[in-house]
Amino acid sequence: MTTLMEYKTLNNEVLYLAENSLVEKLSVQELIDLILDTDNNFAVVRSRQELINRGKDDIKLRITIKKTCKNAISALEVLLKQSDCEASADKNIIKLYKSRFLNLVSLVDKLQLEWQKYDLFLKR
Repeated sequence: MTTLMEYKTLNNEVLYLAENSLVEKLSVQELIDLILDTDNNFAVVRSRQELINRGKDDIKLRITIKKTCKNAISALEVLLKQSDCEASADKNIIKLYKSRFLNLVSLVDKLQLEWQKYDLFLKR
């Protein structure tokens, strides 16, 4: 439960940063957290576009973004397994973890597709 509270606090700090500064100043991890934790569609779209733009011309950064997403996916898998083992696990928390997991997988797919489109356009 304390992990969830710490996560919520970090989320509030990231949201504050996104609203009061430029998205370009956020780190890759903060952008991913913002995408996962906010209900603000504008912030999600803006953060996703920033990740796409950062990875367009920089292969090393693409790899970093993918690794960051995959690390977050792994962490959520561990949390889901722990929650499934605990009989007293709150169903809302499990639902939240599953939703974040699916959003991360979707984010990785969207990023890869956009980068592939960009790469194919460059070849023409």
